[in-house]
Amino acid sequence: MSRAHDLPGITLAPEVFNSSRLSRFGTLFLTLPVWVQAIAVYFVSRVVSISIFAAVLKRQDPANWSSSPVTTTLNDFLNFWDGGWYGRVAKEGYPSILPTDESGAVTENQWAFYPLHPAVVGNLSSVTGLSYEVISPIVSTIAAGLAAIVILALFRRYTDPGQALTGLALVMFFPPAAIFSTGYAESMTLLLQATALFLVVERRYLSAIPVVFLMDLSRPIGVAFSFFMLLHLIDRFAHRKQDAYPFAEVVRSWSLGVLSCVAALVHPAHAWLTTGSLTAYTDTEAAWHTGESTYLVQWLAQANSLIGPLGPVLLFVVIAGMLALIFSPAGARMGRTLQYFCLAYGVYLLIFFTPQTSTLRLLLPLFPMALTLSLVRSRGYRAAVLCAFVLLQIVWVAYLWHFTPPADLPP
Repeated sequence: MSRAHDLPGITLAPEVFNSSRLSRFGTLFLTLPVWVQAIAVYFVSRVVSISIFAAVLKRQDPANWSSSPVTTTLNDFLNFWDGGWYGRVAKEGYPSILPTDESGAVTENQWAFYPLHPAVVGNLSSVTGLSYEVISPIVSTIAAGLAAIVILALFRRYTDPGQALTGLALVMFFPPAAIFSTGYAESMTLLLQATALFLVVERRYLSAIPVVFLMDLSRPIGVAFSFFMLLHLIDRFAHRKQDAYPFAEVVRSWSLGVLSCVAALVHPAHAWLTTGSLTAYTDTEAAWHTGESTYLVQWLAQANSLIGPLGPVLLFVVIAGMLALIFSPAGARMGRTLQYFCLAYGVYLLIFFTPQTSTLRLLLPLFPMALTLSLVRSRGYRAAVLCAFVLLQIVWVAYLWHFTPPADLPP
């Protein structure tokens, strides 16, 4: 017979599902070192993600990235899609002459992919003698594990340990977080972005400079971070009476702000100097979409194309909802610094990116918003959200990561 303090509706194993026992376990778990808590949550998330990949693999036909014409291994599967492009950067480098089609338009090539992940993996491959394809998912998995530790430490600055841990779980079980086990650069970017934000929150601006440079060599996030730094610097100046802003800190913070702009231009400048084309990088990015670089209007056009006249209206409703969430009382719990980053990155996506099936993956840098979802103390709510994320992760891997030859929508 279940007792009054057991979880409602669970009678099969009251000795296991005893709410008092679960509470004691949770309290004990939160006394462990932060890194242990973070790695424990991250480990469970990787077990779930790898299990999903393994299950979906059973219905995956051989593709261009498969090591055999008759079968696809799990390691092959983890290197699908852009993983193959990162491998080409490591093995072939970047083209000095941009490939073009019959009309002269630039076609897809390596310049769309930033060099840090392939450089790290390529060097480790040379040192260990293991293939690039074996090392790449391992590096991603380790980098995301380290990111989990930094994210939990960052979240604990703004909320209690239990809610911070819930926020971390929401990040690591977010549907596209399955990407952290693959040959993509998202894991490395997440680690560097979380570290940079942590250092800015701690106001260790000079220490953040090398981190930001590395981050801007991992994925195209530099422009968003530069815009965020502008907002942060304006905020520091506006609140200087309530929050001291001494001259030495002004110099350090503005040094980071200016150099973050420089860092954002390193890869595009590299493409320009190597190919001789000032627009080599933007032309390459456009090759994956319409072939032309457009700004802001692409969201309106896509909304109208997919939904009709109500599409732009729905888009504005979504944007208003995101702004309301960022600047709501719950959003305020993540602090102005993280609020400004979420705002800056959201504006960046609206201006520069074309909405597509990869858009959900591009939301990963908005990880601070997980704090706004973690503030509800209800265990049922937390369990429901995590279960929903796991189910959506199954959908994400099964319908976006899974490849149907000869062509399919990208994850």
